Amino acid sequence: MGIASIKSGLASALGGILKKDMDSFFFLETGISGTNNVVAADGSIMSVIRIDGLKKMAGAEEMAGVIDEMNLKLSSYFDASGHALQVWFARDPDASKELVSRLNRPARIVSDKLKLNLEDVFDERENHLSDFITWEGCYLALWTRPSVLTKTELESIKRERKKPDAWPQAASTQDVFRASRQLITRHDSFVAAFLADLKTLNLRADVLEAHDAIGAVRGSLYPDLQGADWKPALPGDKVFQRNPSWAKGDVSHLFVPPLRDQVFSRGGEVLSPRIVRVGRYNFATLDMTVGPQEVRPFSELLNRMLMGKEFPWRASFLLEGNGLSGEMQLKSTLAAVVGFTNSENVQIREAINAMQDLKRNGEEVIVRYRVSFATWAPVDNVRLLEERVSQLQRSVESWGYCGVTSSSGDPLASFMSSALGVDVASTGAAGAPPMRDALYMMPWNRDASPWEKGSVLFRTPDGRPWPYEPGSSKQSTFIDLIFAPPGYAKSVFLNTTNLALCLSPSATSSSSGVQLPRVAIIDIGPSSSGLISLIKEALPADKRHQAQYRRLRMIKDHAINPFDTQLGCRYPLPLERAFLVNFLSILGTPVGDKAPPSGLSDLAGMVVDEVYKELDDQSRRGNPRLYSPQEDEAVDAALKRYDIKLDEEATWWDVVDKLFEVGDLHAATLAQRFAVPLIQDLNVVVRKTQVQDVHGSAKTTTGEPLIDVFQRMISSALREYEILTVPTRFDIGDSRVVSLDIDEAAPRGGDPADKQTSLVYMLARFVLARDFYLNEEVVHLIPESYQRHHEKRINALREIPKKIVMDEFHRTKSTPQVRDQVMVDLREGRKWGVHIALASQLLEDFDDSMVDVATGVWIMGVGTERAAKKANEIFGLSPAANRVLRTKLNGPGPRGAPFLAILNLKDGAHEHLLYNTLGPMELWAFSTTPEDAKIRNSLYNRIGPQEARRRLAKRWANGSAKADVELRTARLAEQGLQLDDDQGVIEGLVDELAED
Repeated sequence: MGIASIKSGLASALGGILKKDMDSFFFLETGISGTNNVVAADGSIMSVIRIDGLKKMAGAEEMAGVIDEMNLKLSSYFDASGHALQVWFARDPDASKELVSRLNRPARIVSDKLKLNLEDVFDERENHLSDFITWEGCYLALWTRPSVLTKTELESIKRERKKPDAWPQAASTQDVFRASRQLITRHDSFVAAFLADLKTLNLRADVLEAHDAIGAVRGSLYPDLQGADWKPALPGDKVFQRNPSWAKGDVSHLFVPPLRDQVFSRGGEVLSPRIVRVGRYNFATLDMTVGPQEVRPFSELLNRMLMGKEFPWRASFLLEGNGLSGEMQLKSTLAAVVGFTNSENVQIREAINAMQDLKRNGEEVIVRYRVSFATWAPVDNVRLLEERVSQLQRSVESWGYCGVTSSSGDPLASFMSSALGVDVASTGAAGAPPMRDALYMMPWNRDASPWEKGSVLFRTPDGRPWPYEPGSSKQSTFIDLIFAPPGYAKSVFLNTTNLALCLSPSATSSSSGVQLPRVAIIDIGPSSSGLISLIKEALPADKRHQAQYRRLRMIKDHAINPFDTQLGCRYPLPLERAFLVNFLSILGTPVGDKAPPSGLSDLAGMVVDEVYKELDDQSRRGNPRLYSPQEDEAVDAALKRYDIKLDEEATWWDVVDKLFEVGDLHAATLAQRFAVPLIQDLNVVVRKTQVQDVHGSAKTTTGEPLIDVFQRMISSALREYEILTVPTRFDIGDSRVVSLDIDEAAPRGGDPADKQTSLVYMLARFVLARDFYLNEEVVHLIPESYQRHHEKRINALREIPKKIVMDEFHRTKSTPQVRDQVMVDLREGRKWGVHIALASQLLEDFDDSMVDVATGVWIMGVGTERAAKKANEIFGLSPAANRVLRTKLNGPGPRGAPFLAILNLKDGAHEHLLYNTLGPMELWAFSTTPEDAKIRNSLYNRIGPQEARRRLAKRWANGSAKADVELRTARLAEQGLQLDDDQGVIEGLVDELAED
């Protein structure tokens, strides 16, 4: 052996004896690739479980129940020695900006691929949210020690660990023979059962693969490396050769390096009896020396830590079985011997005897329990560290009146005690509480998102990030109900989640590349115009048509023909036919009635079939429309451009087919609008013999012939609604994100208005989402020459999520047929990958059947106690969620807009109190007040979107200029200046901002 190797070996041995080097405190030897197991130096097996938190909120009473269940389930593991549990918890506000940046990265990448210029929005998110979000981690280290094995099994392990005779000499590598099959089997059963027990308690937890587990251990040692993309090299991994050892015959360089050499990338230095320097930080540690006089939940400690300016800190709770053995037995004996000299010794003996009685009677499992804490600060600011450790000590000591000290004797050992999973050791004084008390003090009552990352970032009240990924595989269907009183940021929430879908990696990726999803927003008013403007202005000039905000009016220029079919189709597809029957039922319902006359739906179904047969050019008795030049200039120009010759008796269907053959799909679509039926054709068809034979004798309850009623309603509709009288003119082209504002077309006030509103909702749904429900099952119903075209369309549609959003849904309250159509969409949406979001002001605005199928309910507020009571009854809220509903949903404020999320995911039901916290720029982009929209849009045109948002955010950080507009208008009125509106004030503000 070479001199260098001898020196290295002596140094390592000496370090192990004196416990001076950081790696001498490191108990881990190797990890088993592809498993969850890390092997310690003595053969112990360790696994790391990441705890995300409870699926449902829990108050003090609910948490006590959870702890009782946990105590019952976990006690069997710790009734004897051999198993250990470390619960490690940390919060680090200094890591917030990097955390937000990392969570924001997927949305940034999608934005770049879509060529969406939203850099200012992303930058602001990272800067703004960092003030409200804190990095937090909670992990369990589960240990199985050799002491769980019998004497015979231990003897077997010794034989198992013996290296083969031909095994090469490799002193500087990981010992693959430390693990034993018997212990691994016991440990795997322990971990699996433990994990299953946690999940039955509604705790979201995941066991980490060995590489990730060691990565989490390293992150606990170096906070600035937490979350880094690093993995250790373990046996079986690819090995990069190191320099050969000087020792003759040693081949360590052919194997993976020792684990301690990989984990400890930076050294440690003791600066004082209470401070140690590790990497970029100085650490100060505290150990619990006296347990609490009152056992208090961990949430109380956290609340104390959140008072004032938060700082980084961590806690380690080490729990081992058989807490009354060894040290405690010795204390009891000594206390008995010298008890007459000191009353405290008598109390110690009596306390230990009482716990022994509890254990003997099977009432409690007594555990060995040690707790360590640490905080840290940059190496160049020792004073800051002193302030932090003092605050940490005050908080811990007031948490049930604990006793803590920093005088462990070795600050480096204390530092390692507060790290994750490096050893089954702690410098904290050992206590022997009942297991229930120990569990009650641990950080179980935390809230976390089911999503590790998402395109929108909400947060919990205490600052944990809560990523949300719309349309992810964690949900089987995507049906959202959103409700809140006016002014509670419902529209801002809709805009936030709709933008999130547009920036979602899963919602934008397809075989043809990255593209925007299809989003169809049916809005009452301009509340979604800000979202559309944000996307439109961020797109390249040649793609800005993909985002549209349109206002629908009841005029011929906005004509929508619900009888339009898919390109080339002479007949509607099944769901299209059902839509038409529903539409005609609304049309045939007398004003003031809630339902159509009996039999009208059957009549409408037959009329629909017959009218398409009438205009079918491929039917022997069909009478298709003849082509007439000058009906559509674009079609005429296309025929001329492609030199298409037509017979004198050519039909519009002939034009459609020929334009399709030359590949002009747009012109073919325009031509088809003249080939399909119109509403007025129904009055002819309904008098045909085949219809009369079936429905001619049918009468309404008033005795009037049903056909006469139907014909009269059609005639009335043609008089009242110009939008239905001509072929489709309202065209959204190939836009992908479209908001259709139907406020003008859907009036309020009386039965005639209700009927028009219902028709307009149906037309809006038709024009925006008519191809959402296509799938492979309908291809055989399409003419053969068009099947290949539609197969490609359907494949593309299936890959991209589609979303229908209906805001102000209470406007459909008096239109049951619209709601029936919505229910069809809700039930059928899953098969076609369609997301549905319905937003309104009250829970009562949604039918019970809608509530039953909803997978996401987002409550911004309830307004009244009666509404809160009803929501609690319908959703079966936990007591904690019920309290939130009544006391926490008070509308938006400086810290964001609170809401209660009730989600049904594949892994069960979730309840969470969350905040939608947006920065000033994003608030301005989504603002829905008329004054703000005018200022924003005018400034967009004057100086460009990004600079406009920057100046608006700087001037009005709350996201609205409404108060300023009102103040200036009032001042002008005081001066005797009468204004018809606030336009002059708004123009003045725009001029000021543009000139800044």
